[in-house]
Amino acid sequence: MKANWKLALMCVATIAFVACTEKNKPNPDPKPDPEPENFESKIKVNDNSLADWESLPKEFVVSAECPAGAAMLGLKSVKVYADQLYINILVEPNMEDIVDTEWVPFHVYLNTDNSDKTGGYGDEFTDANTNIMLETAIIADGASHSYNPSVWKWWGEVGADGWLWSDPDIVGDESNFWGALVGEGQQPIGASEQVGDKFEIQILRELIPECTWADEFGIGFDIQQNWSSVGILPCVEATDENPNGKAAKLKVKIDK
Repeated sequence: MKANWKLALMCVATIAFVACTEKNKPNPDPKPDPEPENFESKIKVNDNSLADWESLPKEFVVSAECPAGAAMLGLKSVKVYADQLYINILVEPNMEDIVDTEWVPFHVYLNTDNSDKTGGYGDEFTDANTNIMLETAIIADGASHSYNPSVWKWWGEVGADGWLWSDPDIVGDESNFWGALVGEGQQPIGASEQVGDKFEIQILRELIPECTWADEFGIGFDIQQNWSSVGILPCVEATDENPNGKAAKLKVKIDK
């Protein structure tokens, strides 16, 4: 009877040790943080108002304005605010330079992981680290066009120049959205509205595939005419050493 009591005690101790060990083991496949419940962005893109930009926390809002001596004047200004779910953009084009309004491409260039070890596209920015590009028109047929873009991944070498946004080993056509990760309008990634001379855009980050989001990320923009850029932000004044006025993309901290 005494021996049985000792055996039982040893068994209980063994079970407790195993349970404690299992509890303290790192989770090899941790579940992602749950999406914020009932989250409502401070920015609305369906209220025909820009007043919501005035009440944002200033430490999370970044902006850029086109200097008078810029090489291209097609974008006057841009503001960016990223909340728990969205990238919010307020952009003002220079309509004196946007004369053809049949289809006005507007690109968003993203360094989502805030790293120089991925991405490229040094054509318009000094930091060639763009790993995701968004593309659609901001104006079409002379009117505001809902900004629900296609999504493109950088396929070139890290830090390289060039327009290398699709897999070079795959022929792009209409059936595969010309090589885009997401075709234009295929997912509800973005929405927008025009208020006066400005365009308010909202991008849902979680629908942008094949990227990792850092708490701080890089972002830049261009606007085009006939698929050639006529405005880039951010930028600096053109000089002999920097005739295109290239600058680094804006750094945006996510307001969590």
